[in-house]
Amino acid sequence: MQNRHMERSAAYSGIVGAILYIISALIGGMPPPATGSSATIAGYITAHGSALAISAWLTLPAVAFILWFAFGLFDYLRGSNNADRTLAYWGSAGAIVWAALNIAAVALMAAATIRNPGGSASLPVLYVFDIVMFIFGAGAFAAFAFAAAHEARRQNAMPGWVNAFGYLVFIVDVLFTLTIFPKAGQFSISGIGTMVTPLISAVWVFFASIALLGRVPKTG
Repeated sequence: MQNRHMERSAAYSGIVGAILYIISALIGGMPPPATGSSATIAGYITAHGSALAISAWLTLPAVAFILWFAFGLFDYLRGSNNADRTLAYWGSAGAIVWAALNIAAVALMAAATIRNPGGSASLPVLYVFDIVMFIFGAGAFAAFAFAAAHEARRQNAMPGWVNAFGYLVFIVDVLFTLTIFPKAGQFSISGIGTMVTPLISAVWVFFASIALLGRVPKTG
């Protein structure tokens, strides 16, 4: 039997988590290119140290709330007939991996703000490693978004535009993983996609949470 109280709390969690995640993504500003000089990267971390520390701190509850939303969403999508759970397992695994990689990435960035080695040659390597974990996290989130959108579409369990938005997030996140290859330009490893991709993903979580809240009855 489905837990309606859990599903509604997951919807509220998704709303809160999405808002916190959007704030955390915006307050640090646009990061410099991963191919930038040690001085450029160190200057960014020094100038935005406080904002990056706050961003890292906000990411922790944001990830926890979104993870709870993912579990509640798949509980809702399970349906009363206990349908095939393959997509739900895959999507839940993607959400868990995304959460782990996000926490690891912000922990690394927070560590850099605590002890910034200035022009040290090690800082660019740590910075790129942070971004690569973030990019791979987007790939894991793509699995979550696709599983949720596809299962919701199959069961007609969510509004069609929410499902279409989920497919769009899947495409955007997958394309973002390809940014580890270009060396320069807006699609480089730390171009505009570094900020736009998490924002699109978080906005989908926000609207999917509202849709879930509208679909789950208050009792039952």
